[in-house]
Amino acid sequence: MRNVLLVHDISCYGKCSSTVALPLLSMMGVSGTLLPTSLLSTHTGSGFEGFTFLDLSGEMKKIVAHWKRLGLQFDAAYVGYLGSSDQIDFLIQELPSLLKPGAKFYLDPVMADNGEFYTGFDAAYAQKMKSLAQLADVLLPNQTELSLLFDLPYQEGVAGLEDIQSAVDTLSHQSKSTALIVTGAGYDGQGQIGAYVSDPSTHTEKLLQAPFIAGRFHGTGDIFASLVVGAMENGASLEESTKFAVDSLSQVVQTSIQKPKVNQEGMAFEAFGEKFATFARSCREKRAEG
Repeated sequence: MRNVLLVHDISCYGKCSSTVALPLLSMMGVSGTLLPTSLLSTHTGSGFEGFTFLDLSGEMKKIVAHWKRLGLQFDAAYVGYLGSSDQIDFLIQELPSLLKPGAKFYLDPVMADNGEFYTGFDAAYAQKMKSLAQLADVLLPNQTELSLLFDLPYQEGVAGLEDIQSAVDTLSHQSKSTALIVTGAGYDGQGQIGAYVSDPSTHTEKLLQAPFIAGRFHGTGDIFASLVVGAMENGASLEESTKFAVDSLSQVVQTSIQKPKVNQEGMAFEAFGEKFATFARSCREKRAEG
C-alpha cells in the first residue's frame, strides 16, 4: 500500500482538509500520514466566525526531525492548507528528504477563492507560494489561486480558457514537467463546469466537465484534490484521475445539497466509498496487467 504524506491543517468540525483527505485516500486503498500545519476549532467558512487557530509550525519541525531519525520516507506528498509563509520555506527545505526517489508532489495552493484571500492570507503569502508551486509535479489551483500564481487578472464567475492557456504557457517556461489542473474552469452557460488539464508528459490539454451546481460549498476543493491524488497513486493517468474527480465531485455535491446544514457540516462523500474503492481497484488491476 502506498503511503502519501499529507501536509494539511486539522479543522476539528466541518469536513475539509485532513478530515477529507485521510478517509478518501483510505477508501481508495492508499495510506495517509499526516503532517499537521495548524489546528482549528472549525473550518473557516460562513457560519463559523470566531474559530480558534493554533499554528503548529514548531511541532512540524519536531515531527519531521523525528521522522528523519527513523529514516521515514513517503511515496508521494500532497500539500494543502499551510498556516504561514514560514511553513512554505520549511517545506521547500525538508520535502526532498522526506520523499522516495520518483515520488510525486501534489500541491493544492490553498489561499483564496471567489477573488478574495481566505482569512489569514495576503499578497506576500501568494508571492511566497509561487516558489513552492514551481517544485510541484501536479499543481491544483482554483481560478483565484491561478490568477495569483501567474499574475493574471481575476475574472468574476468562472475561469476563462484564455487565461488558463496563458498560465499554461507561463508554467511551461518555469517548469517543463509540472502538470496543471485548474478547478472551476470552462463554464459554458449551459450547465457544465469542470477542470482544465494540462499534462506536459503526454502533451494533453483538455477541458473535462460535469453538471454545474450553483452555490458555494466548503470542502469541495479538498475532495476534488484528494480524489485526484488517490487515483493517480493507484496508477491512473492525470486525465483519467481528473475526469474521475470531476464526475465524482458533481455526484457528491448533488447528494450533499439535500442536507440542511451542508455549508457547516460538509459534503456527504462517505456515501460514495464503494464507488471510490471500485475505481481504485480497477486502476491497480490495470497497472498490474502492464
